[in-house]
Amino acid sequence: MWCAGSDRSILDHCPRGERIKHIGFGSLVLIPALLAFVSMAYALSTVEALSGSLLWCYLGGLIWALIIFSFDRLIVSTHIRKTSNREEVKNPAFYLRFLFALILGIVISHPLVLLYFDGSIEDRITADVTEYREEIKGRYEADIAVIQQRLNNMDSLYQHKEKLRNAQADIVAREIDGEVIRNAKGEILTTGFAGKGPSAENKIRHLQQLERELQQTRVNDSLQRLAMQDEMAGLKARSDSLMQNYAVSYDYLRRELALEDLKAEHGIVGLTQWFLMLLFVLVDILPVTFKTFAPYGLYDRMRQDDLNLLGALDPSKREEALQQAYNNASIIGKS
Repeated sequence: MWCAGSDRSILDHCPRGERIKHIGFGSLVLIPALLAFVSMAYALSTVEALSGSLLWCYLGGLIWALIIFSFDRLIVSTHIRKTSNREEVKNPAFYLRFLFALILGIVISHPLVLLYFDGSIEDRITADVTEYREEIKGRYEADIAVIQQRLNNMDSLYQHKEKLRNAQADIVAREIDGEVIRNAKGEILTTGFAGKGPSAENKIRHLQQLERELQQTRVNDSLQRLAMQDEMAGLKARSDSLMQNYAVSYDYLRRELALEDLKAEHGIVGLTQWFLMLLFVLVDILPVTFKTFAPYGLYDRMRQDDLNLLGALDPSKREEALQQAYNNASIIGKS
């Protein structure tokens, strides 16, 4: 009864059914407060500075629950039931109370919706982190692949020159030995005269030229290879550093964004969100709704009489008049 803000001095003169009804009003006021405790405790647990200390989360949830309880108790306790529902609907105060309760319900419900989807939200955030890291890895691997291709091209060019040098060395050796060899087109490549004749000397000079070019290519490639290997190592180190140091946040805003992504991918998530919010909002407006449209009882009549007497009587005679009104109402209620 205290939770509903009911006047015990009036309820003491009312039948048991009236007291049970007001106990129900008080229970309805407690339910949003309990939901508010869970809602705020969860919301605070998403704050990184408080994630390691659940005590502060529970304390914040308790304070928020007391605030919501105070608001709801104020809304219910200050409402005076009219004699008919038509008069209630015509009363502007009803809409103000209803609107305020609706706002409180929305505020309470949203963290609870995030709590309901907590597992899916964390999976989504983890998937986003994995996707981001794969994107970083892919971008740097593409750059590394370009450098690796340049290294492969250098190796291919060196091997080609080495092959030409070896082929020329073979021709020189056969020229000196006096062998006659032909190319694929049937052209004669050697004279067939043994020894170092003019033809052999020309072939030796060509071999020496190929050897110098091969040596120069080896020197140039070594310098470029070292530079490119250093560049590849730097890219790999930056890639690993970015992936390891990428700190994903699991705070309230990040969870909100993850929920929006889930809604965009799966329409059922949005429908479920609205259903849950509607449910929690309904729970929060239940106290004022039931108080407004509950049957007009003896408590309501006695309270209205109390207000009428206060407006008409001398304050010095208030206690005597109220006691007389309570006694009369009790007699009527028993009859």
